[in-house]
Amino acid sequence: MKLGYLLFDLLGLSATAETKQFDAYLANLTHQEARTLHRGWDNLTVETNTGTFIGMYNDTYPNHVLNTFPRYKTFGRTWSTSEDCLSLAVWTPSYANRSSQLPVALFITGGGGVTGGINVPSQLPEQWVSRSQEHIVVTINYRVNIFGNPKSRALRETSLTLLDVRAPVEWVSENIQQFGGDKENILLWGESQGARLVDMYTTAFWEEPLVAKFGLVSNGPNYVISTTETPDPYVDFDIVAKSLGCNYGSDYGAELECMRQVSWVEIEEFINRYDKNPGIAFDNYIPDERYIFSNKSDRYAKRLVAPGPAIRSTTATELEPSPNLTHTAEVARNFNCFTLSDSKLRESIGLETFRYFYVGNYPNISPEPWLGAYHWTDLLMIFGTYVKMVGDIPQAEIETSTAMQDFFLAFLKDGANMKNSVGWPEFQSKGKDGGLILEFGRDGSPTRNITGDYLDASCYNATVPFPIFS
Repeated sequence: MKLGYLLFDLLGLSATAETKQFDAYLANLTHQEARTLHRGWDNLTVETNTGTFIGMYNDTYPNHVLNTFPRYKTFGRTWSTSEDCLSLAVWTPSYANRSSQLPVALFITGGGGVTGGINVPSQLPEQWVSRSQEHIVVTINYRVNIFGNPKSRALRETSLTLLDVRAPVEWVSENIQQFGGDKENILLWGESQGARLVDMYTTAFWEEPLVAKFGLVSNGPNYVISTTETPDPYVDFDIVAKSLGCNYGSDYGAELECMRQVSWVEIEEFINRYDKNPGIAFDNYIPDERYIFSNKSDRYAKRLVAPGPAIRSTTATELEPSPNLTHTAEVARNFNCFTLSDSKLRESIGLETFRYFYVGNYPNISPEPWLGAYHWTDLLMIFGTYVKMVGDIPQAEIETSTAMQDFFLAFLKDGANMKNSVGWPEFQSKGKDGGLILEFGRDGSPTRNITGDYLDASCYNATVPFPIFS
């Protein structure tokens, strides 16, 4: 069956002047006037609040053979870089229309707060949408690095990135019906840095989330800065500003205004070259107590958190796979224990959580066995992009991807009925054996249930090794 795509010109950039392999709907979030695209495409049109958009059919999905891991492989494409980057892509079955009412998965890419976007090859969902024909996927861009999280004393809210997430949520809520989507059934989910943004979103926009459910894939700990324990949480911005000639002492308003006059290209080049001590980073967030909060437990205790079920997950070797398995296990343990802690917070106020643990160790993805199921490799299964990895694809890998896609689709359709629909039990830490967790990709088996007593034991007793390979 065919899969319909539309290309929306968000910014009028020349990068959209040619037909691309993986073009999708790109939506105008800056409310610029939409322009008509004349490319000889079939007459697919969509009317939205921000204009009329014209698209094309694309029903070919060749397997790209790569000689490197393809997370940011460009496949020969070139893209413009811009501070003005708020765009989104919509992937929908070609038959979808206003009456289709398909569930929507709105995905926020990871990238450590410094990279990522809607063109990451491993996160293009065409295979998943084409296979299911039952859902829509939306992916978004957001500002990264100092542009999305400047950490300036003069700004009331420093995480512009979180507002960059809210903007497409609002746009999708207003317009997704035009593409065949159900505005009442939107999943907001993200991986890594994207999962952090989803996590913060649930407490920032709890009164009117505009989404029905959430997904946090490999959400790492310690991303909200403790202003009482950090000597100077604003030092990163100050270093960049002073180095670029914006040294105004304690006049932080003047410092900010000066930085606004500096070319974003110059700022980006400075950050890329900077290699001094102390280092600078813009991947963690200063609480402003309006959108980002210093005490998440207090928000939960007061029930100031968005309702709806959520998926929480980690992978076996997570962020830093290494031949030093002790180090690998410690990093993976930290990710898992943070997931457990948040799941228990949700459980304490009656919010359903469905956990999974991805352990697939396939040679075309992990050519060295010690790599294991590292950070983001579960996305290859969900999006169906594992086929882009070099090497033979074992049947177990295909079956695991199919299973993960089907479980996610079931959650999309009816997140509150997972146990009955596909046998995915709600996680309950106080239940028998510490609760049940779905495991994907173990020893040739697509799925099985494991217990919290098994997976979470090291969270309660640090002497218990974390099970990265067993």
